[in-house]
Amino acid sequence: MRWIVYSLIIINIAIPAYFLLQPDVQEAALVTTTAVADANKGDTLQLRRERDSGAAPAPQRPLRDVTGKKLCYALGPYTDDISARVAQARAMELSLTGLINELQVPNMRDAEYWVHMPPLANRREALDTLKELQRRGIDSYVITQGDLVDGISLGLFRSEASANTLTAKVRGLGFANVGIREMGATDTEYWVEIREISKLDDRARRRVKADDGDVDWQMVACRHQGSE
Repeated sequence: MRWIVYSLIIINIAIPAYFLLQPDVQEAALVTTTAVADANKGDTLQLRRERDSGAAPAPQRPLRDVTGKKLCYALGPYTDDISARVAQARAMELSLTGLINELQVPNMRDAEYWVHMPPLANRREALDTLKELQRRGIDSYVITQGDLVDGISLGLFRSEASANTLTAKVRGLGFANVGIREMGATDTEYWVEIREISKLDDRARRRVKADDGDVDWQMVACRHQGSE
């Protein structure tokens, strides 16, 4: 009978020890991953433990600029469309969609300065003012169209200093209402836009640019929207 008692004691000690040595199955189950669908961001993987704690996964957002438009690479500026189209052909050889953008940019090299008097009350007053200016030796004429109609044109100058000199002279004759309007010229720039930015690595950019000087790559908002 004594060995039966000893056996029961050993069993009572062994069973609790067995369960104490097992891993926490419930805790391990909490580390499984669950696919959490986000209607706006797409599917992401999130730990169930993170989900229960309220921690959200980092969203995978598309590459966009502040205006909400997709970003593209643009190579330029080219001063003529032929050079831009040659670069476009090199892009197409790499299975890239090169699109030509024409941009009008200010050219202050050819700016002119228009000395004028703003519109007067009516045509009669404009003609009277014109006669008085011409009597005093100021070459001028009445403006007959545009936003300065019935004003007086006093001259168009390539030099801002010359425009300022005439303005001071006319004001010195008692005609205080004289102004200068800057008339800026424009140049045309040509840019090769490529929207497949994921395919345009350093090597591809070098091949498209080739030996073209005075041009470079810029990241800009796509003018031609579309998927890659």
